[in-house]
Order: sequence, then structure tokens, then C-alpha cells
Amino acid sequence: MTQSSASPAQPPITRRRVGIVGAGAIARVHARQWNKLPVVMAGCYDRHPDRTAAFCAEYGGTPFASYADLLANVDIVTICTQTDTHRALVSEAAAAGVAIVCEKPLARTLRDAEAIAETCAAAGVPLFVAHVLRFFPAYAAAWRTVERGDIGRPATIRTMRAGSFPRAGGAFTSPFYANFARSGGVILDLAVHDFDFQRWVCGDVERVFAKGLAFRGLAADHASISLRFCSGAIGHIDANWALPPGNFRTSLEIAGDRGLVEWNSFQPAPLIGVYHTEDGHPGSRTVSESPVDDRDEPYYAQLAHFLHCLDNGLPFLVQPEDAVAAVKIALAAIESVRTGLPVELARFREPSA
Repeated sequence: MTQSSASPAQPPITRRRVGIVGAGAIARVHARQWNKLPVVMAGCYDRHPDRTAAFCAEYGGTPFASYADLLANVDIVTICTQTDTHRALVSEAAAAGVAIVCEKPLARTLRDAEAIAETCAAAGVPLFVAHVLRFFPAYAAAWRTVERGDIGRPATIRTMRAGSFPRAGGAFTSPFYANFARSGGVILDLAVHDFDFQRWVCGDVERVFAKGLAFRGLAADHASISLRFCSGAIGHIDANWALPPGNFRTSLEIAGDRGLVEWNSFQPAPLIGVYHTEDGHPGSRTVSESPVDDRDEPYYAQLAHFLHCLDNGLPFLVQPEDAVAAVKIALAAIESVRTGLPVELARFREPSA
């Protein structure tokens, strides 16, 4: 009888344990995607025990009675709570040595955003801020188009993001969004997506000018924001919470000295690129690039990216300093709305609390 030549059994791969803080709409989005990835859903903590229990009944794991209990039983924590709670929650997770995914915006104030980044760096704890727009297929494809040089040097970038006001009884059940002092309104909570994306495409911002309704005491909020980049490019952002309930629309357009790339959610069309011919004549070629794939769910893609980088010691696509920069641009835009004046980012100082 011959001895088996089979290789010895390999030890099982230990899956990372994930805990979620918060049990609201975005926490549910994260939970659905985490449950598709090779991790263990350890459970959830929310300050409302009934919501915690209902969340775990639907997505799995233990309904933890405290945040400390959750941190003691996880390797990764996903923070899906209100913006002004992020600093305290991140600090506690960093002290526990737990890797962190934090929803955007990173913080309500620049002081808190910078402190979060510094705390995680000092503790050597990975921090990934969920600026998910970088993982939306059309936006990622547009960025690749610019990176390849297809449209030449970007001269202008225009994005729009619009929806209905987040009302109690709808997707959100908290008056948080109506409290400008806590949420930062449409500029910090919604347009922060576009600040990060435009900076990703065009580089650092030099000056911000904005008009909006933040200080009018209105339920609906709207802002029109202009950015001047250090590269000389100009950015335009339209953000509003003024559409009828159930509506959400986005668009992007990037123009360079050799062509244009555009996309909008009004039409189910692929990303369209229009490029000048090599001889510079008016005749152009239009190239359709469909970036949509069944596997490209952006919230799944960002968590898969985070997990891959964590497992392989690779840098995240979104670094803490990117998230801090997006908060700074947003707060400068809010200050511009307040004063009616442009704000030089290098000179911007956050008003005292």
C-alpha cells in the first residue's frame, strides 16, 4: 500500500469580522454589500436597541449592547452614523486597533476631520473614507478617460447632484439633515461627493465661490458652487435637495483641449466621448464606452477595494487627506455662501465654534 502523495491540509483562512455602527439607510447598504464579501458579519450597534435587534435579524450577527462590546469583537468597523458623531467613534476604534471604514463626509468641522486623520495615523490604524463616487462606473470611466489623456488637459468640469429633501418617514427617519449646524446641509452632505470627484480629476483647489440657500431657513436646499483649481481648470457644481420626492439625478461633463466626456442619469446611455481628429479639423469621432457591469455595484466595489487593500497592504484609493480636503472645500463653500465672497482655500480658517 503506497503512502498518499496528497499535500497536507491547509489551515482554514480566517475571515475578518465586520461590525456596523448605526442602523439607518446607509448602514443597510453597507450590510448588504459586506454580506457578499468573504467576511463574517459580527453584528451591529445602534443607540436604539430595537433598531439594533431588527438590523441583526435582517443582516446577521450579534446586536451589541454597546460600542465598546462591538469593538471588542470585530476586526473592521463600518461607521454609518451622523456626521458630527464620527470623531468620537473613530477615536475609540483607533484606540482599540480596529480597521475603520467611515462614511462621508469625514466630519462636520475641519478641526474634527484633521483630528480623525491624525488619530488614525498615530495609532497606525487603517482609515478608509467611503467617497463612493470614485467607484461609480461612469465616474470611474470618466476619470480613466482623463488619465489616458484622451481629452487632453482638463479645462472645465461640471457636475450636478440633485434629489428630494431627506424627510422623516422616508428613507431617513431623523431630523438630522434639517439641522444645518449638525449636517452642513446640501453643501457638506451631498456636494462633498462632487468636491472629492472634481479634485480627483483636476487636482487641488485654489479658490471657492458659492451661492445657496443654507442661511435662508428653508427646508429645501440648493447651492451653485464654482471652483478654481491650481491647474487653472474651472469646476462647476450644482447640488440641491429641491426635487420632488423619489427623484434623484446626477450628471458630469469634463472638457479638455482635445475633447469632451459626458454622462447624465437622465438618459440610460453609456459614457460618451467626443474627440477631435488628429488633423484638428471639425470632424470628430464619437466613442461609446459602457462602463456598466453587473459586478460593478459601487458600494460593493468600494468595500471589495478596501478589503483587498487591507489584506495586501496596499494604499486605499481614497486617502484620509483626500477626505479632509473635501471637507475643507465644503466648509469654504459654506463660508462663501455666508459672506457672499470668494474664499481662497490656502487662507481659509474655520470660524470658531
